Amino acid sequence: MAEEQPLQAARLVSLWSELSIRHVALGMSCGCGAGGISLRLEDFELDIVDYLEDAALRSDLPVVAAYFRSQQAAGWPPSPLLLLLQQASEGMLPAPVCDWVLPRVEKTLTSFKALHGGGAGT
Repeated sequence: MAEEQPLQAARLVSLWSELSIRHVALGMSCGCGAGGISLRLEDFELDIVDYLEDAALRSDLPVVAAYFRSQQAAGWPPSPLLLLLQQASEGMLPAPVCDWVLPRVEKTLTSFKALHGGGAGT
């Protein structure tokens, strides 16, 4: 499994890069022109990381909780989700953290893709 983690993380980096620039539909229309409001999935990056952090701190996995506590104490850098995935793809995260994080991020991004998929510019 540990050998698959960098590959899975690299796929997720690519997926996030593709999805993060897409517009989010507000109601029945695209967010790019609704009342001057423009939302992209990248605007939800901190929400995704906050969700992961909250779940990690409540988990029964000390290594996972400790990793997220250390990130919380240091302050998350810009583009924290992308950084987390890049670290995983480069083998810089402990295996238990990868085992815990990657399936959750994959489920989240797959859900975003299903809801906000389609062609370029959607």
